[in-house]
Amino acid sequence: MLQFLYSISDESVHSKIERIYIDYHENMIKYAEGLLSSMGRKNYRIDAEDAVQNAFIKITRYVYNIDFTLGKKYVKNYVFSILHNEICNLVKENKTEEELDENENFFVDDDIADMINASEKYNEIVDVIKKMDLIYSTTLFMYFCKEMTVNNIADVMGVSAKTVYTRLSRGKKHLMESLIKENLYEK
Repeated sequence: MLQFLYSISDESVHSKIERIYIDYHENMIKYAEGLLSSMGRKNYRIDAEDAVQNAFIKITRYVYNIDFTLGKKYVKNYVFSILHNEICNLVKENKTEEELDENENFFVDDDIADMINASEKYNEIVDVIKKMDLIYSTTLFMYFCKEMTVNNIADVMGVSAKTVYTRLSRGKKHLMESLIKENLYEK
């Protein structure tokens, strides 16, 4: 994969890309496999490799935005935020008809209408979260959508639990303001 990343980037950033690859590739695979496995994905190992590859392509494209002088925690947060978003995109894109067919006769018409309304609202809220500042969107997404604990989020993001609580608090405030602006929530 490293050769491919070199081929799509300038020579001037090869050392940065290699550094990120060496420092984080293995943990990115483990994180992606764990998250996808916990979501019940049948091919979680293959999906994890795809998500990590997509994340590295995006990291390579935006490697100029990474300020290595801010320290390893900053770089780790940046890398894992991109990976998390790629996992979410992969899951969203790969919904199969099989998954829908499994529950085909399970619901009555009223239940289906309620589910559609709830899922549309959920998707709209997730879209609003994705538009937020990366720090808040990642924290809120992990907490609400992936139902991760504060301590798990802190471990993944490389910050303290107190920082996660602060980001959740501020993120919720920004989310509510955004939902009101988008007319998805009424006071």
